[in-house]
Amino acid sequence: MAYYISRASERVWAESREVPGLRGALLVGEEHGSHHMEVSLYELAPGATIGWHRSPFEDSWFVEAGTGKVCLAGLEYDLGVGDYGVAPVGVAHSLTAGDEGLRWFSVHSPKPPNYDGARHRIACEPLRGENLGRPSETDPRHRYVGHFEESDMAPVGDIDMPGYHGPNIKNISIRMMVDQLLGAQHHTMFSAGIAPKSGPGRAAKVHYHPFEEIYYFVNGGMSGMLDGVPETTQTGDLVWVSTDGTHGFVNENEEFARWIEVQSPIPPSSEAFFFPDDWRNLPADH
Repeated sequence: MAYYISRASERVWAESREVPGLRGALLVGEEHGSHHMEVSLYELAPGATIGWHRSPFEDSWFVEAGTGKVCLAGLEYDLGVGDYGVAPVGVAHSLTAGDEGLRWFSVHSPKPPNYDGARHRIACEPLRGENLGRPSETDPRHRYVGHFEESDMAPVGDIDMPGYHGPNIKNISIRMMVDQLLGAQHHTMFSAGIAPKSGPGRAAKVHYHPFEEIYYFVNGGMSGMLDGVPETTQTGDLVWVSTDGTHGFVNENEEFARWIEVQSPIPPSSEAFFFPDDWRNLPADH
């Protein structure tokens, strides 16, 4: 399977059998073709807790609604909308919802093991520490966390990021969140957007990658080609594209298209984007 679309209108929520007050909606995982990541939405009821544990994968999050508290690597943080972070492989952490409950976008990478008897959440002793308040990127005491505001988005232009910079993807703005600088080794997560009225030749030309990728649309949507099939997305939809799965988008709408993007494994520092048209147009050697 080269791609999969999780439609917001078809989302299915399930109550956790292990954590009272927790429910989740799987957006993409092994059953959809992903071998490198599992992406979900989670909601935790007011006052409910995911107890202290370690996991054999990176566990990253982006808070969509509500409040809470995360304890991570011996430090505590108060959580609110726009906060994000990652618990590296094997690092002890816990999560508690505030009075409003807590809703977050979640990534597990590498994909959690699915063999018989696999353990995803290994209970451990509490490792509480100093409460540092809301996540901040200007406080050097803070580890593995950060905060996103819409004002953080850079002006739109040609894409410029590790792995590729050039004119084949235009009118785009990117703001990194979870990456190697934050402590992740298996995936990246960032906010991205393409300006309104960015039609053919003014958005993202068809391309593919040596890694898997998802687009979770938080505002607006786009039209494009996925493995040669025309598709349209809207707010709340998620698109997953396989390694080497071709994809390209345009935003011909009147509103900015914004999404959270995840890539796994972490892209190489070069040769991360391949554009079939560029290769097709090369002259034959004689």
